[in-house]
Amino acid sequence: MANQSLIAKTTDMVRTGQEVEERRCDYVCVLILVDTTAPRSLVLPVRDAFVPRMPTSEVRVRDVRSINDPLAPTVPDVCVVIAGRNEFDVAAKTTELAAAGVPVAMVVESALDAPKLALGETSARRVSVLSATNDEVLVERLAEWLIDASSKSIAFAANFPFCRKAKVRQLTNEQALELATVTAKKGPGADLPSMAVSQAQLALAIAAVNGQPLALGRVPEVLSAIAAGVGSRTFANKALGKIPLVGWLFQAGFGYLGTQATGKTLQHRFDKREERAAGIKHESRGMETARRVARTIQERFALLQGVRVRSSSGAEVRLLPDATGEVALVYEQKEAE
Repeated sequence: MANQSLIAKTTDMVRTGQEVEERRCDYVCVLILVDTTAPRSLVLPVRDAFVPRMPTSEVRVRDVRSINDPLAPTVPDVCVVIAGRNEFDVAAKTTELAAAGVPVAMVVESALDAPKLALGETSARRVSVLSATNDEVLVERLAEWLIDASSKSIAFAANFPFCRKAKVRQLTNEQALELATVTAKKGPGADLPSMAVSQAQLALAIAAVNGQPLALGRVPEVLSAIAAGVGSRTFANKALGKIPLVGWLFQAGFGYLGTQATGKTLQHRFDKREERAAGIKHESRGMETARRVARTIQERFALLQGVRVRSSSGAEVRLLPDATGEVALVYEQKEAE
């Protein structure tokens, strides 16, 4: 029975991996409606945030006043409206989208700047007003809204990195609460294999959120998650399991905190990997620029080689290669007549 249970749990883990891979590759469409009178302090952070990393996403940017049908050619998954002084157009397009079932984030400088909307109760719940005093806070609130508003939150996080921390936080909180609940129900003898599978599922989901496909490369993340989860639970069982009632409650809390730590550790690993990739890309661009400059100098030097010119002192100067044959400006000077 135990072997059958373990096989069933392993099958669940594989199925979860397949599901998150499918969700990672979901097509997502973002419609951004910009009021041309909106302040740049609102427009620029939104523009910089919605730079997709995968070909499975579409970002449409339209003028809120000139767009006729915001639902064409296809209905967007979400819409971000950057509001300015054209309140009538902002309100009209927001109302149309919300009534059609599209979640809308209205970005304003202050909540008092949001126009009045004539919406029913159901449609009104699809509209969120976002305001912030600085770019960083605005992007964080936009990420939290997007993760909560869309059923394709894993695909959005995989496509748009600014959403990833918010999604990982959501996944970790859900998994931690689930494990704490299992411990509370089963007591000190909570099923370690079930907990290990849950940790592995969390690792696969976090990998998908960070745009990583389901592959053998995910094995280190899965193993580290399982090791961390089992280790923390084993420690809790040994250290606290002998204390009646209070120890049981501490075990549940320890499991919750352990899952939180696992989620943060995994995300930190992906963040570091992203930073290294960005550094390599930046270095590669620098090397390519240097090679391009060198080629340009070589080409120009070849054209000018041997040409006699006059320096500002009146001496005759001839452009020659140096002894190594590398690019250089070597001067052969003669006395001015």
